[in-house]
Amino acid sequence: MFAVILTVVWMNLGFSFLALTGALENVATPLYEVADIEGVTTWQKFFHITLPQISPTLFFVGTVTMINAFQTFGQVDLLTKGGPNNSTNLIVYQIYKDAFVNLNVGKASTESIVLALLIALVTIAQFKLTEKRVMYQ
Repeated sequence: MFAVILTVVWMNLGFSFLALTGALENVATPLYEVADIEGVTTWQKFFHITLPQISPTLFFVGTVTMINAFQTFGQVDLLTKGGPNNSTNLIVYQIYKDAFVNLNVGKASTESIVLALLIALVTIAQFKLTEKRVMYQ
């Protein structure tokens, strides 16, 4: 499972890096200049200037990354095929096995609906819990 987690994180790292780099480049530099004049510490600049400025991008990256984590199929198929003892058999891989290996399309369809509902619930929960901290300008 560690290898699967590592490859999924590695796969999503490039997208996250690009999105957050773009957000950091758009932080208003006059705010930092004013903070320097006022004698604000580096940590205060980060928590009171940088983080609020990039919070919409952090929210977007967090939501997309969470959805991608639920849809991990290729890594499991290539690395472990769900084994050993189904320890890496994630729901997407189970849907694949039920539909195309066991030819149980009805069960796979039901699992797909459950996966879609699970992703929707997690996304809604993430919106409710973290959107309050997002500061749009």
